Amino acid sequence: MRTARRLALGRLVSLSGESAAYIALVAAIYGETGSAVWVSAAIFSSVVASVASAPLAGWIGDRFDRRSVLIGADAAATAVSLAMAATARYPWALVVLLGLSSVAQAPFEPASAAALPNVVPEADVPRANSLLAATRSAGYLLGPLVGGAVLGLGASPATVFVVNAGTFVVSGLVVAAIRQPFGGGSTREQPGALAGFRLIVRERALRVPVLAGMVSLVGVGIVDVASYPLSLDLHGGTAGYGGMTALLGGGGLLGAAFAGGILRAGPVRVLVAGFAAGAAGLALAGAAPVLGIGLAGMAIAGAGRGLGDVAAVTLIQARATDAVRSRVFAAQDGAAHVAFSVSAFAGGLLVELAGARGAFATAAAFGLGAAVLAGHTPRFA
Repeated sequence: MRTARRLALGRLVSLSGESAAYIALVAAIYGETGSAVWVSAAIFSSVVASVASAPLAGWIGDRFDRRSVLIGADAAATAVSLAMAATARYPWALVVLLGLSSVAQAPFEPASAAALPNVVPEADVPRANSLLAATRSAGYLLGPLVGGAVLGLGASPATVFVVNAGTFVVSGLVVAAIRQPFGGGSTREQPGALAGFRLIVRERALRVPVLAGMVSLVGVGIVDVASYPLSLDLHGGTAGYGGMTALLGGGGLLGAAFAGGILRAGPVRVLVAGFAAGAAGLALAGAAPVLGIGLAGMAIAGAGRGLGDVAAVTLIQARATDAVRSRVFAAQDGAAHVAFSVSAFAGGLLVELAGARGAFATAAAFGLGAAVLAGHTPRFA
């Protein structure tokens, strides 16, 4: 587990910096343009780049030594962050560079998830996944708080971008210091950037959990749009919205932290339970008569999401061979981005048609559907 702890520390630092930099990017773009359309353009740039680069990112993780892939991705992300700092006053440049940042970082997560079974004992893989997922959630929770606070104290967005570049350097140094072999997969037996996608389509043991994850993310995307209107309905205002968002992330941190021990019951059962808990939490939040109950529902939903994420990663690691594992994770990541993007765009229309509570009820239905679908995942032999 020592190696997993090192990897977790590196990701905590870099993801915190990345999340803080995102706050700075939004502040920089909106400060220069005063337009939310430019912010949407930046988000769209990032999503499109992530989806488009996923196949190549997975292929890189299976073609080259994965330690080198992780270090290279951090080095590329460092360069892009420094470019952001140099062009922080030009919104069009930040929109383009955010997309390039997504491309630069795309190989990291698939290669990291694919390498984990090679650097920790088999019995420790669930615990290692739990630790990494928890630190990832912590980074996404801590980064925006730090970024907002630093900007509030008068720091410029360019300064935050420079600090973010430094966090990628730290991550790369942590990976470089790990001497265990990370593995490199193989593109000979199953060639092509789309080999992971083809394997998911062909193998029911992979296809079902990936599809269930996509269904679940449709609900999460809807909630992202509907949370602020629901907070207003519950008289929580902006503070209530912030609390709901933070508890969704904080619940994910808690769920991921406990997943390592719970996975002994079987990853398929945990996957089903995670999606079901997420659905129950969203249903509770959507039906809440007061803000406190809504906050509790979001925390439950986040915990379920954290459990489901760790269970899904553990299932894929066990059922995809090392030769193609990075491409499988990349395909899953691309599918997740597509599902989340579609739901985020559709969420606004759903709020207009059914109101915030109706949107939450719909999101809960998607979560329940994900649980039912996940229940059809073949068990381990």
